[in-house]
Amino acid sequence: MAKLFPKGWLLIKSIYLNTEKAVIGSMLLHTENSYEQAKIKLIFDYAFFYIMLLLSFLFVNMLSQNTVNIIIIPVIILDLAVCLLLLKKGISAKTVGLFASLSTLILPIFSSLLNNQDLGPKYTLIWVMSILVCYITVNLFTALIWSLILCTYLIAVAWIKINNVMIFVSPGYSSAFQYLANPFTVGMYVLFFIRALGQYYRNLISMEQMRTAEKQKQHLSLINQHLTKQFLLVKGFSASGKTAVLKGETELLESCFEEIEKHCGSAVDYLNDSQAK
Repeated sequence: MAKLFPKGWLLIKSIYLNTEKAVIGSMLLHTENSYEQAKIKLIFDYAFFYIMLLLSFLFVNMLSQNTVNIIIIPVIILDLAVCLLLLKKGISAKTVGLFASLSTLILPIFSSLLNNQDLGPKYTLIWVMSILVCYITVNLFTALIWSLILCTYLIAVAWIKINNVMIFVSPGYSSAFQYLANPFTVGMYVLFFIRALGQYYRNLISMEQMRTAEKQKQHLSLINQHLTKQFLLVKGFSASGKTAVLKGETELLESCFEEIEKHCGSAVDYLNDSQAK
């Protein structure tokens, strides 16, 4: 049994890497902006791992025979699959992020409404996640609109509960079962957050480190070119100075010394300027 877990992880990792290459591989190659690359990878991770998460939740809802969720979860999976297809077709991260975040905000709201207006952690976490994804991939203004939609729903739930308004409740919904399932769902969502958002910030840091390393490499190359040029000139004037000594040409020798001093000074100034930058 213990050997199955490493094998299972390797299988999931293989599926992930192959899917990533097939979906966003070419798009990443044609995107030079590192921030855009990080957003593309975030949307891919969000869609891919949320699909994996929903498949396990679908099994749990089949056990509880929650009719509403058995219908809504496949719809969310389909929407996320469409997001992956849009990425593969080269649609911008902003457009796909808008669609993905809205889908994972609105559909869970419907699920919550029809499940006795459940505001448990499994809904709260994904609403927060969808708003964060919108903020990162689209813009702050749209994220605030999504937040307003969520707050409007929460106000509506408060009114429904206070006034004891009867709303259709999904067959199979049970508060007791939801409490029992909370440890599992919260644990899965925390892993989802760590993988999706955590990897996004790791990607940003990694890309920034790569970009800094590339700049340093280019800078060192320029320094090397400049110093090589100066040393070649110094070498040439040194050879001329030797010839001047042999011929007894004092003026030429002094000129060579002046040029050598000038180019050495230029090299030192360039190094000092490079360190200051």
